[in-house]
Amino acid sequence: MPVKSHKATEVVGDALGTVEAAAAVAGSRVRQGLSEAVTAIGSSKAAGRVEKQARPLKKAAAKKAKSIKKTIKKQATVAKRKASTAKKIGKKRVAVAKRKVTGGEKAAQKKATVAKRKATTAKKTAKKQVGVAKRKVTGAKKTAKKRATGAKKAVKKQATVAKR
Repeated sequence: MPVKSHKATEVVGDALGTVEAAAAVAGSRVRQGLSEAVTAIGSSKAAGRVEKQARPLKKAAAKKAKSIKKTIKKQATVAKRKASTAKKIGKKRVAVAKRKVTGGEKAAQKKATVAKRKATTAKKTAKKQVGVAKRKVTGAKKTAKKRATGAKKAVKKQATVAKR
């Protein structure tokens, strides 16, 4: 978007320069033509009358050229302002979009971190439960062994007593 606004500004500037030059040339040509006409007539009474009549025309032509210049300058200024405003708006929109992307990335990172933490906690809990279960199994084995040993001894005693 910045490239388009720069181009628009350049085009407006070029157009303004061209129109200003054309207005200046047109105004000077009108003045020059009237002066030449007056000079051609000579220094007669008619020339004096024509010159007097031409003065308002000269003034009016100069005023018109000046007002055209002003109008064109104003239009160019407005166009430049619009272009710069569009440029600023474009920059702001880009910044907002970047912010949204960054915010989304941060949120995703947070979610990933939370998920990792939960997974680690679940692993630890599972490990503890396995450890507890192993201990219980080992305890049960030892108890069973002791009972079996006790039962064997009792059976041996009875066998020995029975033999006697």
